[in-house]
Amino acid sequence: MALLLAGMAQAQRPDAALAEWELHGRSEGLARPDTVCQDFLQAMGRKPAELEYLGCTQDDDSYIQPMEARYRVSGASAAKIEAYLQQTFGMPSLTYVCCGWSSGAPYFWHEQPGSVKYQIGMGVESLHHPRTQWSAIPYFTVTVAVNRKGP
Repeated sequence: MALLLAGMAQAQRPDAALAEWELHGRSEGLARPDTVCQDFLQAMGRKPAELEYLGCTQDDDSYIQPMEARYRVSGASAAKIEAYLQQTFGMPSLTYVCCGWSSGAPYFWHEQPGSVKYQIGMGVESLHHPRTQWSAIPYFTVTVAVNRKGP
């Protein structure tokens, strides 16, 4: 029992967590265990001026320890940001389903093998306004998330 507890204490140390990330996490596209919740687009140097950073949340109690940065963009600029996210990250086009516009199923992007996988999405819950009338929608939300542990 003491050996098991000693092993668990070792796994909780920052240097042990970083070593585990080097062995497995990096190749899985996980963010480093010491990653700070932040404006991920700004940190990548890829944040368009039209996006307003709203904050970042993290869930350390979750098994995968996710972090999610949230942004908003006016309906008037939404088509421009959608095009930017498509060109820069390959995000799918927004489609209207049921109750809002969405980029659909989770979409992941990484710059190169061994780099962090970012989950990128855009959408809004609203009445059905055609694309030509997106300016009638006050704001769309953009999210950029990372995981610090694998499932």
